[in-house]
Amino acid sequence: PGGAAPIPLEFRDTAGSTCGALLPTGQLKDTVEGVELTCIDNGMPLVLMRARDLQRTGYETREELDADDELKARIEKIRLAVGPMMNLGDVSARTVPKMCLVAEPRNGGTVSTRSFIPHRCHASIGVLGAVSVATAAVLPGTVCDGIAEVEPEGTRKRVSVEHPTGEFTVELTLGGEPDRPEVLSAALLRTARWLFDGVVGIPPSVWEPRG
Repeated sequence: PGGAAPIPLEFRDTAGSTCGALLPTGQLKDTVEGVELTCIDNGMPLVLMRARDLQRTGYETREELDADDELKARIEKIRLAVGPMMNLGDVSARTVPKMCLVAEPRNGGTVSTRSFIPHRCHASIGVLGAVSVATAAVLPGTVCDGIAEVEPEGTRKRVSVEHPTGEFTVELTLGGEPDRPEVLSAALLRTARWLFDGVVGIPPSVWEPRG
């Protein structure tokens, strides 16, 4: 953000890296404990749920969500149920899958998120968690459909994932058909700025040609 140079860090072949498939259940949407959700793994196993389906706005602060014991208990019940569905087995002692609430963007981004890792709300969102969210945002039929505001044209999408303390930009390269897109690569946008300048002195004995 700002005036620094953008540096894309590209990831390839991350789909299903933990669960064996981009959509581990084979479905764009499933219903668990009465809540419609999307299970996805594009570098990070993630369960996406609409905040409104859990009677929340999705814009709560991190502190409000950490203090919401009723919500956290419900999310954990869903997480334990969905673990075997995602080929992760018993996840009671594991940190995956992460759980994520999604809502319409509020600050000019693509989608608003509140990510749990897995029992506390993240101050922002994890790197590969953002990639998985961005992937779900561009796939028609996920719980992000109708929530995420994705630019319709082109095979290169810039997805701004809003989180409690700002946003995380992911660039996706798409293939496949418009109604059945395939994510070919994902790039995270970082920025670079000039840090220092200097001179290194090398003694002649090091670089002078010898006999």
